Amino acid sequence: MTGYRALIVLEPNEARWPHFLASILAGYGRLDEAMPLLRRATVLAPDHVVGWLRLGEALFKANATTEAEAAYREALQRSSANPYALLGLARCDLQLERWTAARSHLQQAVAADPRFAGAQNLLASVFERLGNPEAAAVARSRVADDGHYTEPVDSWADELTAYCHNPYTLLVTASAATAEGTPAKALPPLQRALALAPDDPRIHRQMAKTLSNLGDMAGARMELEKTVALAPDDENMRLDLVALLRAGKEREALERAVAAGVAACPSSAALHFEAGLLAAEAGRLDEAAEHFRFTWKNRPDEPDAARELAKVYFRSDRGEDGVAVLERLLIVEPRDQATQVLLVQHGLATADPRTAGWLRRALDAGTPGPQLLELQQDFQHRSGRQAR
Repeated sequence: MTGYRALIVLEPNEARWPHFLASILAGYGRLDEAMPLLRRATVLAPDHVVGWLRLGEALFKANATTEAEAAYREALQRSSANPYALLGLARCDLQLERWTAARSHLQQAVAADPRFAGAQNLLASVFERLGNPEAAAVARSRVADDGHYTEPVDSWADELTAYCHNPYTLLVTASAATAEGTPAKALPPLQRALALAPDDPRIHRQMAKTLSNLGDMAGARMELEKTVALAPDDENMRLDLVALLRAGKEREALERAVAAGVAACPSSAALHFEAGLLAAEAGRLDEAAEHFRFTWKNRPDEPDAARELAKVYFRSDRGEDGVAVLERLLIVEPRDQATQVLLVQHGLATADPRTAGWLRRALDAGTPGPQLLELQQDFQHRSGRQAR
C-alpha cells in the first residue's frame, strides 16, 4: 500500500496504481477509502472493464445500488454481454425487488457463459421466487465446477505475476487458474515459481497437473518424476505418477514406479493396492493376495481391495476363502451390488448350489442394476428356474 501511494504521487495519470491500491483496501473492507481510488481509475482508464466491475461491486456493498447499476452499465457499454456486469445488474435488480428484470439479466449472463456458476445459482433462486420450480431445477443442474465462483480476469493484475518473488503465491495463482479451467494461464506463474524455487516438489506437481490438462503427457511425466525424486516419502505424489503411467499404459515404467513406491512408503495401502493389481495381472497370485490383504486390513472401509482379494482366491482354487471374504463385506454393507455381482458370478461359474440364494438376496437388497439383471437371466437360462 505504501508503494502504490508513492506511485500515485509519482505517476498521477497512471490508472493501475489507484486500481491496485483500491483492490487491497476493498479486500480489507475499507470501502470508504477504496471508492475514490476506484472512481479515479475509471476516469484515467475508462476502457478497463474490470475497473467498472470493481467500482460497481464496491458501490453495491456500500448500498449505493443506483450508482452500482450505473457502473455495471458502463462495463456493458465497453464489453457487451459481459456476464459479470449482467450478474451485477441482476443483484441490483434483486435489491430493488425487480424480479423479472433480474431474471432477464441472469438469462443473458448464462447465455453468454453457460458455465458461469454465480449466475446459474442466482437464476435458480429467482425462478423459485417467481414460482417456477422446474426452471429452478434446470438452472441448478447446469451449475458447473461445484458452484465455484471465479473472479473476472484482470489483465493488469496478471501482469504483476512476472514480478512476484513468493513461490507459494505463484503456486496459488497457478492452482486457481487450473481450477477455473484455464491451465494455459497457470504456466507463467509456475515457470516463475520454478525459477525461484527449483527444488519445491509442490510446484513440480502442479506443473505436472497443468501439463497433463494441456495434453503434454511426456512433460507431465517428467515433472512428476522430479516431484517423486524431491519428495520420495510423499505417498500422494507417487500415486500421481502411478495414475499417469497407468493411464498411458506404460507397463514397465508403471511396475518400476509402484515397486519404488511400496519400498519408499511401506505403510501406504494405496500403493500396496496398485502393487496387487500388477501382480494379479501378471499371474503372481500369492504376491497379489499379500498386497490386497495388507490394503484391506489398513483400509477396511474401502471394499475394492477385498473384492480383488476374493478374485485372486477364486483364481487360486481357493473358492471358499473368496466366498468368505465377500460374505464379510456383505455383513458390513448388504446392499453393495458390486460385491453381490462378484459372488453370483462365482456361483454361476462354479455351479455352486448356493447361487440361487445369493442371487435372491442380491435382488431383494434394492433396485438391481443392469449387470445383476443380466446375471438373473443367465441363472434362469442355466437352471430353468426363477431365483425368487
